[in-house]
Amino acid sequence: MKIPNSHILDQYRNPYNPIAHYDSTADEILEACNGKVDMIVAGAGTGGTLTGLSRKLKEKCPNCIVVGVDPEGSILALPESLNNTGTSFYEVEGIGYDFIPTVLDRSLVDRWYKSSDPISLKCSRKLIKDEGILCGASSGSAMSCAIQACKDFNLTEDQNCVVILPDSVRNYM
Repeated sequence: MKIPNSHILDQYRNPYNPIAHYDSTADEILEACNGKVDMIVAGAGTGGTLTGLSRKLKEKCPNCIVVGVDPEGSILALPESLNNTGTSFYEVEGIGYDFIPTVLDRSLVDRWYKSSDPISLKCSRKLIKDEGILCGASSGSAMSCAIQACKDFNLTEDQNCVVILPDSVRNYM
């Protein structure tokens, strides 16, 4: 069905989705971190944020570790065996899908982590309570996986790990 005088932006296939993050979000991160980013952790949804940030940060910080976060029940993570969790339902909104968005370049991710609903929801509540960050479950997914990734990669206090917290608590109130 066509609607006159309208246009569907289609964030899943629109090449300008990752370009926006490459051209702006990544530069904001680099400026805030004085050009030194050792790890970036972001949830995989449309793929725009993860793809755009990964491209720019790997150019500017070649040793930057890119961590992709995908909920259990989604099929975005690599290797494919990570997606065999026995579930296809998850409560976390905004990340994870049952199809691969065209703009998501999964090859840019150094390591994928699968997030579970209980841990994601618990972590988002902890961020709200302890840090005053009014975030939702996809932020809890990113933060819980970031904590694990920092341990797995032995990041130290003098290294910069950037965690993208993309949502707010509004949808959960």
